[in-house]
Amino acid sequence: LNRCLGLSDLTFLSIGGMIGSGLYVLTGTVAHNFAGGSIVLSYLFAAIASALSAFCYAEFAARIPVTGSAYQFTYLSVGEFWAFVIGWNVLLEHAVSVSAVAKSLSGYFDSLIGFKMKEYLVVHTPMPGGILASYPDFFAAGIVIIVTIIVATGVKFTSRFTTILAAVNLAILVLIFSKFKFVTLNCTGMYLANINNWTTVRGGFFPHGFAGTISGASTLVFSYVGYEIVASVTEEAKNPNRDVPLALLISICVAALAYVGASAALTLMVPWYDIVISAPFPAAYAQRGWNWAKYVVSIGALAAMSTSIVTALVVVPRYVYAMASDGLIMPWFNTVNKTTGTPVIATVTTGIFCIVMALVFSLHSLVEFISIGQLLACSFVSFCVIKLRYEPNDVSQLAEEAATHDNGTELQKVRPPSDTTIPNSTSMADSVVSPTDSLNDHLLPFYSLLLATLFGSVVSIMLLVGISHIKEAWFILLLVVFIFLSLFFLFFICMFTQDQTIKTYKVPFVPIIPFASIMVNIILMLKLQKLTWLRLAIWMAIGLIIYFGYGYRHSKSRK
Repeated sequence: LNRCLGLSDLTFLSIGGMIGSGLYVLTGTVAHNFAGGSIVLSYLFAAIASALSAFCYAEFAARIPVTGSAYQFTYLSVGEFWAFVIGWNVLLEHAVSVSAVAKSLSGYFDSLIGFKMKEYLVVHTPMPGGILASYPDFFAAGIVIIVTIIVATGVKFTSRFTTILAAVNLAILVLIFSKFKFVTLNCTGMYLANINNWTTVRGGFFPHGFAGTISGASTLVFSYVGYEIVASVTEEAKNPNRDVPLALLISICVAALAYVGASAALTLMVPWYDIVISAPFPAAYAQRGWNWAKYVVSIGALAAMSTSIVTALVVVPRYVYAMASDGLIMPWFNTVNKTTGTPVIATVTTGIFCIVMALVFSLHSLVEFISIGQLLACSFVSFCVIKLRYEPNDVSQLAEEAATHDNGTELQKVRPPSDTTIPNSTSMADSVVSPTDSLNDHLLPFYSLLLATLFGSVVSIMLLVGISHIKEAWFILLLVVFIFLSLFFLFFICMFTQDQTIKTYKVPFVPIIPFASIMVNIILMLKLQKLTWLRLAIWMAIGLIIYFGYGYRHSKSRK
């Protein structure tokens, strides 16, 4: 792929991927259904979880400058099968987000013209509703078609397009921030804010309790998914070692500030139960009599959501491209257009898939699914960071070889460790541990990490499910025992020597930060809806049929 993206390109791709779907699609849903005014805390918790994961993504992106992001990182760390599981889930997650944001964009536009499209299509092309849509959203499908064409023209043009839209969106956000006074004791508020909407309204600041705030955070994790986009285009970055970590840090800080400020504005303007899910910000301004602001904010929403669709459609084809290059799915998906330097067949196929979902499924059913794939991927990436720090590997050798390649030259992937064997090359071992260490010493950190994660997961389940028993002695005793075991095995890992050959960006305080990322992601996954897990099981069943029916036999690594 063509190396043409600098720091500003990567940063605006990331910001464009973040400040769009989260702000204009998820804010209304989470504030109304889960968190109320405490959505500002939900966004902060989601930002912390995403920042921990982004540190881990940055290390891998700098060490392994090839496309594929979490899929590629998992492939080189724990093998082909788990890489397929992660890739299969993340590509679905981003494809679903394309359809969800396109439908939301259609809803915003329809609200500006008095819902004329909805009224016409409900009458003339009705559908069952529920999980399925109540009518086919042809406008959303048309948006996906246009964006697919834009993405297929090349990543440089796509980057310039998203930069313009992101600038428009940030300008609109400044308008939102400037039109309310955050701290006010006046009942009516100065400008549009009313502190009573956080204090005296039904349910107060936590209308669904603190559990609702955490559930909201588990959904809002997807709002910060821009770091996945940056990691996916690493092979197209000019200087990934420097630019990727900087772009991730800048974009998460900007997105967190934008989300907290905008969600505070929304929930201070109107009570949480009066928020209109389909178009929260325009409706809030309209309710307060600022009709002119309704149209201005809608322009920002349309720009932001367009950017989100573009960036998500950049990610999915590159996952498909990476998996096809490894033989796990059909080989024609890794075809790269010589003129544009993009995986054109993967891009078009992804666009068609997203068009079908935008036409068939309801926005509510799409929104519920978009976080679990990202949380799974983040957990695996964080796990792999710890694993590779303490295990013999040749990833550093790959990074050095990649640095010597000319721009546009194909990178040779190192054979990943299989699921049943351990690398035992003397040269690999010498780079990480002393020659006198035994092979079992290489396994001890890995098994310790598994046990620390297992006991930490048990602690999370106990706190989330069995919190009603918190005053009982047996519950406290078990909780203390599992916390001790988790921390014991975590700090036991620190006794081993880390890989000293890494010359690129490294996550600080390993294994503490990656392990914290794993635990936070597990907690958020446990707060997702049951139907989300059911949909995940169905999608995984389809994926496993493809893997064992095709990928296992055609895997380049296995050959």
